[in-house]
Amino acid sequence: MGGIGKTTLAQLVCNDANVSSHFNLKAWACVSDVFDVQRITKTLVESVTKASCSINNFELLQEELRKQLKGRKFLFVLDDVWNEKYESWDKLKVPFEVGAPGSKIIITTRSEKVASLMGTVPTYPLKGLSESDCWLLFEQIVFRSRNLDAYPKLKVIGKKIVEKCKGLPLAAKALGGLLRAEPEPDENYWNDILNSKIWKLADNNILPALRLSYHHLPEHLKRCFAYCSMFPKDYEYEREMLIMLWMAEGFVPEPEGDQRIEDAAGRYVLDLLSRSFFQQYTNDKSLLVMHDLIHDLAQSVSGKTFVRLEENTENHNESTKARHLSYTRGSDDVFQKFEAFNQVDCLRTFLPLAPLQGFRESSLTDKVPHDMIPNLRFLRVLSFSGYLIEKLPDAIAS
Repeated sequence: MGGIGKTTLAQLVCNDANVSSHFNLKAWACVSDVFDVQRITKTLVESVTKASCSINNFELLQEELRKQLKGRKFLFVLDDVWNEKYESWDKLKVPFEVGAPGSKIIITTRSEKVASLMGTVPTYPLKGLSESDCWLLFEQIVFRSRNLDAYPKLKVIGKKIVEKCKGLPLAAKALGGLLRAEPEPDENYWNDILNSKIWKLADNNILPALRLSYHHLPEHLKRCFAYCSMFPKDYEYEREMLIMLWMAEGFVPEPEGDQRIEDAAGRYVLDLLSRSFFQQYTNDKSLLVMHDLIHDLAQSVSGKTFVRLEENTENHNESTKARHLSYTRGSDDVFQKFEAFNQVDCLRTFLPLAPLQGFRESSLTDKVPHDMIPNLRFLRVLSFSGYLIEKLPDAIAS
């Protein structure tokens, strides 16, 4: 089940000192919906070598991984796997066979079929937290710096809220972060959370607890959170990049006094982090990640104004409502890719994102910077990062 703690448990195992001492190499790859064998292989190569890899040929990538693994005991984690085709798994694992005996691969998945397809040992199905453990997690988050005994009525209400979390740590963390954000615990507010109609909404993809957390966000954080839907699942968000984007979009009002606007935007990041909308990236404190269910929530609340081009190619008739556009760069981006957005006068964001694997630089048709962009008079964010462009038109360069 989503939000039950599969990835968290895998991280704890992978980072455990006793576990680490048994292996020469460790690597982690987020897989998600698309089981892209070449991308996963490249991710493992870069994780093992601790360096970026410019190889784009699949056979050469496999050869490089084979060279790194030969005779060495490794621990790999493939996180959030959905692939049910044995041929893809069979293709991916070829280089693994040269590793030393005792090498291990941990796979996290929501699918029993995937587990039986890829597994050689019995699966370890996670169960939800017990009610008492779920309460301990919730209590730790909400009352970290407060004396729980001073709020006996809230303890009764809180335990009823925790029952509705059904043992899911992600739900308990999200609601705990929501209630901790209040300057002073308020019994009426807690009752509002407990009795909200949102608990009764049927949605197979998004937990009511997560919808509740979003519903009670301040408006400025709702805008910033919805903006994150423009990035793909498993994206590693850079704090400074988010801060600069939110500022450029006008989501962060100019603060009063001597406070810098960058510091105000930085607090937005911390607020979303404390409410479990972001999670701290384990290896690099400047990077944040978003749980898949949280990302689903961001997409569901973003509406038609936020558009990721690769996900909406079939809905070009809706493009006139777009205000913020992002897409993954291709090796050679032709004008047809953007044609539907050429007439969107009110576009505010034009944001290409680097591909997860493959080429580092791309080419872009001249028609975009010379013909399309100068007509977009309301742009606040414009990026040509990663494109080989020799000259910009005067309308942009000036």
